[in-house]
Amino acid sequence: MKISNIAKIAGLTATLVSGFMASGSVFAGGLGGDCSVSRESGSGAVFYVPRGGDGNYNIIGWGNGTGGTSSTYRGLLEATAEECILVAAATTANSGTGREVESAVNQAKSRYRNIVGSDPKVCTSGHSQGGGGSFNAANRLGAECVIAVQPDTVYTTSIYRPVASNVDVVCIFSTGDTLAPALPFNAGNCRANSTRYSQELTSGTHFAPMSGDGGAPGDAMRDYANRWLN
Repeated sequence: MKISNIAKIAGLTATLVSGFMASGSVFAGGLGGDCSVSRESGSGAVFYVPRGGDGNYNIIGWGNGTGGTSSTYRGLLEATAEECILVAAATTANSGTGREVESAVNQAKSRYRNIVGSDPKVCTSGHSQGGGGSFNAANRLGAECVIAVQPDTVYTTSIYRPVASNVDVVCIFSTGDTLAPALPFNAGNCRANSTRYSQELTSGTHFAPMSGDGGAPGDAMRDYANRWLN
């Protein structure tokens, strides 16, 4: 690896960790969906479990950005679960391979079988490194959809191979994001590894998903989650 790329990765990691530390304690309520939510721990995973609605739920597998934890995104993930979707969040700060998200989802399928059924729909999602890793997690799980939030596909992870042609994909970028912007690389990498591809441009910086219920990127994430999983 070139020294310049190593420096970029180190700088990106340091900036993300700094942003996570600054934003990690700022949580607000969700959007007021139909379900109440409990937060429960697993092995290398945290589950945001909905109660209410029709009592049958599909699953989002979540991957954190570099240096983050599921607590960093607690407001966003609780708001998502309030929309009557079970969130299985890996606790790792390095979710680019998709392995930990795969484990979190598989735990959820077994642990919550009585409310997700034997064959729930699964969508993989995540922020930054976790956004790029959501493609890899989708391939590992055979997921139906990918919702990549400000995905980094260059410095902290890469998309190993395209997702299947029947997988719905959206990549969500933000106008104020200087760490994982759409151009020059990330949007092209998302598009090149998808067949059924959509792209959204929202407002906010790279740290918007870590505050409150995720800001404009969080709104877009939940819009697509509702469209594909509810």
